[in-house]
Formats: sequence, structure tokens, C-alpha cells
Amino acid sequence: MVQPGMAARACIGGEAAFAAGHLGELTQIISPSLVDAVLEKTGRVQSRVRKLPSRVVVYFVLAMALFTEYGYRGVWACLVAGAGLPDVDPSAAALRQARRRVGSAPLAALFDEVKGAAAVGDTPGSWWRDLRVVAWDGTGLQVPDSPENLAFCGRAAGKFGLGGFPLMRLTALVECGTRTLIDVIVGPWKQSEKDQALLLCRALGPGMLLLADRGAKGVPLACAAAATGAHLLWRTSTDRLPPVLHLLPDGSYLSMATSQNERARLARWTRHRRGIPPQAQGLALRVIEATVTVRTPGRHRRTTHLRLITTLLDHEQYPAAELAELYHERWQVEIAYFGLKVTLRGAGRVLRSQTPDGARQELFGLLIVYQAARLIAAQAADRAGTDPDRISLTVTLRTVRLTVLTATGTTGTPGTPPTPRIRQAILHPRELGPEHRRLRILPRRVKRPISTFAYNATRKDPPILNPEIVITIGLPADLPRRPV
Repeated sequence: MVQPGMAARACIGGEAAFAAGHLGELTQIISPSLVDAVLEKTGRVQSRVRKLPSRVVVYFVLAMALFTEYGYRGVWACLVAGAGLPDVDPSAAALRQARRRVGSAPLAALFDEVKGAAAVGDTPGSWWRDLRVVAWDGTGLQVPDSPENLAFCGRAAGKFGLGGFPLMRLTALVECGTRTLIDVIVGPWKQSEKDQALLLCRALGPGMLLLADRGAKGVPLACAAAATGAHLLWRTSTDRLPPVLHLLPDGSYLSMATSQNERARLARWTRHRRGIPPQAQGLALRVIEATVTVRTPGRHRRTTHLRLITTLLDHEQYPAAELAELYHERWQVEIAYFGLKVTLRGAGRVLRSQTPDGARQELFGLLIVYQAARLIAAQAADRAGTDPDRISLTVTLRTVRLTVLTATGTTGTPGTPPTPRIRQAILHPRELGPEHRRLRILPRRVKRPISTFAYNATRKDPPILNPEIVITIGLPADLPRRPV
């Protein structure tokens, strides 16, 4: 067995490092010096020479995110499979104790170092009229049903009762186009998505256009997001009509997000239109009422009403029809969650950690690996002058796993563009997605029902291929059209 001092003299990326401390070509982004810096910052550097130094434990947690189907010994075997690596053979218990010793703080600090937008000025899909298009949403990740996890996280409740596993709640701000993570908030399921979104406002700023679904509700949240200088384009429910203060030529109208009492005063004024509007404190908004009609090749029609609110008040510079069409990009955050929870973690897989801190550590490991893979894809797309949306995350992760097994791509200067091996793999013409994807509509349905006989109604709603979509901007027929 190689002594720890000998192992420490192995070189990765031109730095003295433990030989197992690498992650294949992801080492170009997650370099040993960066890992050492976050360990020093969080005070988790080992106090004595160990067979499993803290840096190696961090890379082991990241390797757990790449090889989720393996146990501890299997993940370690993948890390040391490359030629010339030392014969250090820790037990599963030693690896588990090392994880507990390091904790989740270094992984959270490491994610803070790699998070952020990756789009440059001409990246397709990430910009709209000089505004960086971003979206946020929340999701849940299942953790083992241990007493510690249950006490900290809690369970989700539905019409069929409590969920089978405790859940960690994750709310992420995603850059559309590249699908990189600008920032995330991780907490127990007991913490509401609204509370996490309020914390996530720290990542917003001028020059951003934030897309959100109907889960982002409430005047305090809208005001907090707008106060950062970012513009909003949110969908709201259609059960309550906002006060119409001024009709605009493109079919949209000006309104305000105010408290309940002031909203009632504005609503009374809109019914009578006498005198000037009452003074009210709140957020000035522009409301877009859109009717989306889908015609199938069989000439069947489906109609949906869409109500959007935005802080882009200039109807000439920001046409309502273009904003209604742009809102579809909010689905990029759902694709990002699919990549994180299905492509990387594995469909239906539960995190392995039995304690809240271990689950948090494991979740940040997933986030770091996902972000690094997206950054590599964005760099490769920028060098090739192609749309990052065409690069497959599956191919990227598959290539990264191979580089971990062969210990290739670990040399070079950190922060440099991806090496030719992974760049050639993800930019291969047969691996790229089409330049123009065909239009299709997939109905939302429960993929994992509690019984084989549940949700049969959704199976009668097949996908729609090559539909014709017409978006009409205008007020509902029952709304008074008198000008202010």
C-alpha cells in the first residue's frame, strides 16, 4: 500500500495532489487548488496526514453524483481505476466516516464558486432584446426515510395521504439557453417555495428578465424581485381580474400589484371611472391577456387562457405578442430539473444519506457536477458557434464518466476550455440535436402512480405532433373596454 506521504506527491493539474483527487475532465473546472481553497475557507482541512484527506473526500462526493448506481466501494473503484493511481483501499465505513468529517459546508462553498450564468453576448436562446432571460422554480428530492431526515425535512401531503419519503426542497434560478444554475436555495420541504424564492432574489440584478409560473405569487415576492432591478414576466391565475387602469393599443393594459385594501379601491374605481385613479402604493405592472389556441392535424382545437404580468411597461419596445411567445422559455427550468434529477441522479432514485447534513452534502455534489457539465457544454458550444441547446447532457455526462475511469483530462491549466476528447464527443454531428426541432405538445401526467390503475384518464391524452398554435392578445369579452 502506498503511504499517504507518497500519494500526496502525485501530480494532477500541475499541483501536488492526492492521486485519487480528480474528476476526469471536470477537474478543469473543479481544480485541486479550488477545492483546497474552499476547505481552508470552511475550516475542514484535515488536522493530520490521512489516507483519505479532505480534498479526496470532496472528489469522492462528486464522484458519487456521477456514479449514483454504485455503492461506496464501487464509486471509489471508479476514482482509482486510472493507470498509475495509488493502491489505497478504504472500507465503506471509512468512506462514510470521512464524509461525516468533511460535512456539507465545503460542498456548499464549492458550488458558490462554480455557480453563475455562462451565456456570452451572442449565445442563442439566452437573450431577448438585450435582456438575459432567466427562470426560477422549485422542486423536491427524495431522501431516505430515516428518523433524522423525517424530523428535519418532513413529508409532502397530497390527496392520497403523506408521501413515502421525506423531501428536500430546491429552488433554483436557471439561465435559459445554457440551463446553467445562477443560484440555488436548499432546505427542508417544510420551507415553502415562496420563502426560498425571497432568498433567491439575491441573485437577481439589472439586465435580467425573470420568468416564473403561477407558483410565484404574492405582492411581497413581486416587489422584492423587482427591487433588484430585474424585469418580471410571470404567469398568474385567471380567477381574479386585476384592476384595469389604462388600456394599451396592443391589447394589454396597465395595472398595479398592491395590498388587498388598495386593490379593492382600484377595482371600485375601474367600475365607475369617476375622477382620477386613487393613490396607491405598489408595483406598476402591465397585464397581457392571451388566448392560446392549439389546432391538431385532425383539426381538433384546444383553447387556454394565459394571463401574464410584466414590469416591461413600454408596449412599443416590448410587444405583448412577443412576450406571450417568450414565456414558453420558462420550460427551460423544467428541463434543467430533468437533467439534474433524471439524467444525472437517475429516475426514481432516492439520495443515499441517512442524515440531513449528509443529504445536503450529497445534493450539493449533484448540483456541482451538473453545473460543471453545463459549463463545459456552454464553452464547447461557444467555441463551435452553435446553440448550446443542441448539446446533449447525456453525452456530456457519459464522456465525463469515461474520463474519470481513465483519469484523463486532469492535466492543464484550470479554467481552460474543454480538452479535445470531450469537445469532440459532445460536438459530434450524430450527437447534436437538430437545428430546428419539430413542434410537439406533451401532456403533463403522473409518471409514477401509486397503483397501476391510477390516473387512467391521462393515458387518453396522447402527445400532439406538428400542431398549429395561434396566440391572440386581447381582453376577455366580459371586460369593459371603456378607455381610462
